[in-house]
Order: sequence, then C-alpha cells, then structure tokens
Amino acid sequence: MMGWSTEVPVTEMAQLEPPGAADVVGQRCDSTPCQPDADAKAFTGRGGAPADVRQAQARVDTIHCQQEDLSRLTRRVRGRTFYLSVHRRKATGQLHLRWRAAGAGPRAGHIPWGAIHAHFARLPGALREWYERTHRRAIELNRREIEARLALKHARQRDS
Repeated sequence: MMGWSTEVPVTEMAQLEPPGAADVVGQRCDSTPCQPDADAKAFTGRGGAPADVRQAQARVDTIHCQQEDLSRLTRRVRGRTFYLSVHRRKATGQLHLRWRAAGAGPRAGHIPWGAIHAHFARLPGALREWYERTHRRAIELNRREIEARLALKHARQRDS
C-alpha cells in the first residue's frame, strides 16, 4: 500500500492524474487564502483564536480542500463508471469522500467500501491501477480529516 504525506505536492497529484483526463492538477481549492488572516487585536488579549486553534482549523481546511480536489479529479475521467463525492455529516460536520456510481437510474448511488474492489476488477489495467491509488488516497484523506477535526476540537477545549 502506498503511503502519503500530510501534504500532497503537485508532483504526487500528477500521479493521480487519470489516463486520458484533462489537466486539473494545477487547479487548487479557492477556499485556501494566499496569505493567512492577521489577528487585528493580536497582543491585547481580545483578538481571535489562539495560534493552536487557528493552526488546527487551517489543517482541517487544507484537508477539506484536498478532498474537494480529489473529488473534482475523479469527475474528469472520460467514460467514468463511478467517481468520488464529498459528503458532509450534519451531526459531526465531518466531510468524507464516498464513491458514487456515475449516471442515473437504479445503479446510481453510493457504492459501499467493501464492494468497490469488484468494480475496479472490471476496468482496464492502467485505469484500474489509477482508481486503486485514488481509492487509497480517499481513505487516507478521510482518516486524516477525522484526526484533524479531533485535534481542532481539543484545541478549542483548551482555549475555553
């Protein structure tokens, strides 16, 4: 199984580029600011959240951006039979990637994690390998998102 670092450089995102897909590696999530927001009341004690809360929130936001990027990438595959969708759980706020069957009709909808490998097995070699790497990346991002939200929760609890 392939290991992924906490940040995915553009060169590694290129490895996720599907065969025959348009170049979307250069597209980045618009929610990530180019320059971090400055705290207007930084030294008065009345400013925004402490640094650890801001850093934890930034980590969660980065992971959410990476999830959106991966979802967008899977939608660009020509003749796709399925793609990743970003799903938000209302109760926890968790964002996670789930596979969906492309198209409409009785076969459209979410594909359970356990059944996804049967779908991969029917694909041609290079495309199957790409989907398997993408699937591992989705699982890793989902795991990191849970960890990052938990770290944010703890940082907020320490702050209050």
